[in-house]
Amino acid sequence: MPAKEVQKESSIIQIIQDMVKNGESEEKIIATLQSLGVEPEKAKRLLLLGQADTFALLRNEISKIVANDLEKEKPKTVKYLQEQSDIVSKEMKKRVSAEVMGDLEKYEKNVTGQSKTFQQQMGDNIKAVTDLTDRTKNALNELGLRINTIEKDMEELKIKGVGSRNKFISFGLLFLGLIFCFSALYLFFTNAQVMSMENIIITVVMALVGITILFVATLV
Repeated sequence: MPAKEVQKESSIIQIIQDMVKNGESEEKIIATLQSLGVEPEKAKRLLLLGQADTFALLRNEISKIVANDLEKEKPKTVKYLQEQSDIVSKEMKKRVSAEVMGDLEKYEKNVTGQSKTFQQQMGDNIKAVTDLTDRTKNALNELGLRINTIEKDMEELKIKGVGSRNKFISFGLLFLGLIFCFSALYLFFTNAQVMSMENIIITVVMALVGITILFVATLV
């Protein structure tokens, strides 16, 4: 292709990009190209090339905006997760304390000289609380590791674009996370009066899983 022809085509593509950015219709763009002496078929081909270049620029700009927004929202997200973890931990401690006190009151009312002493009962309750605390701590540590892994993966991907596929994944994760969170709340309120140690652990774990999935959904 002669140099003049290449230069002319580049100028035409620039005109197309400017018209696309200004929101002009395809019909108007093609009509403009025809007025410049471009054949209809060639005008359509040049329009496709111009649109492709424009959309590539837009995609890059969107990627930059998304990356900046994620970086700005990161402190809020971390703060939200910490607040939710604190709420769950405080509520769990309150439930455990109430259960231990209830057991102690029952024991004091029903002391019959059995071989199991008051100190043994206290030891069992303390051991149960310690085991629950350790499990909760491990779950929180695992949550932190998962968050760090997700952040590293997102940095490696460098967010090349935003498409409908990512939106569907994000909505799916949000839905799944909400299911876990609502399930945890359902277990908590339905078993409030007879909450056992195992039920407390299951409720806490489900809540942590739900929060983790919701956090992942904000990164997709």
